[in-house]
Amino acid sequence: MLEFALEKGNRNAGGFHALHCAARRGDLDAVRLLTSKGYDVNIPDGDGYTPLMLAAREGRGSMCELLISCGADCDIKNARGETALSLARKSGGIRNDAECVILDELARKLVLGGAHVQKHTKGGKGTPHWKEIRMVGAAGVLRWGKSSCRNVICREAEVGPSSAFRRSRQRKGDGNEPGVFRVVTTKNKEVHFVCEGGLEAAELWVRGIKLVTREAIFGEKQRHEC
Repeated sequence: MLEFALEKGNRNAGGFHALHCAARRGDLDAVRLLTSKGYDVNIPDGDGYTPLMLAAREGRGSMCELLISCGADCDIKNARGETALSLARKSGGIRNDAECVILDELARKLVLGGAHVQKHTKGGKGTPHWKEIRMVGAAGVLRWGKSSCRNVICREAEVGPSSAFRRSRQRKGDGNEPGVFRVVTTKNKEVHFVCEGGLEAAELWVRGIKLVTREAIFGEKQRHEC
């Protein structure tokens, strides 16, 4: 059926979804051909699965990478509440390339798009305030304002507070909030932020900051180590 669809260009004949089948099987050449012919990478099949969801469910990292490069949306959710990420996590395995690829895309999208987070001042001794932060992709800069001190290159990024920050916030009792993450700049300045969404969101911020920083340095798309 896949070969027939490729030959005839019949997209969904008799309920058969050629792009979905190729994605599930891991046929990279077929997916390249189908997408070049205009097949929509975000159309669900009869069961509500997009090609990316099917590739993720099979743990096919290279296929997920290809589909994402063709515009596949990682945020699509079907009627069962499943996403490409949740399906990748169900596929199991010690090293799950599909999960890594999808997490990278979600993290990259988050940090490049930016969001409002709480920024702590004076190493946690000051009053936190809301700032919109984002990564500037080509420069590899984390930005939360116009001045040079608010446009920094991160040497490190980690989930959770430093011990010094934790001590500073001890009286407030918020030093271990689930959404805390921190960066250390190339000028050795440590900055703490608190994002909405708890630990998982903080992990995405850290992942995205590291990815975009490396991509700016090396000049090509990087993959985070899982």
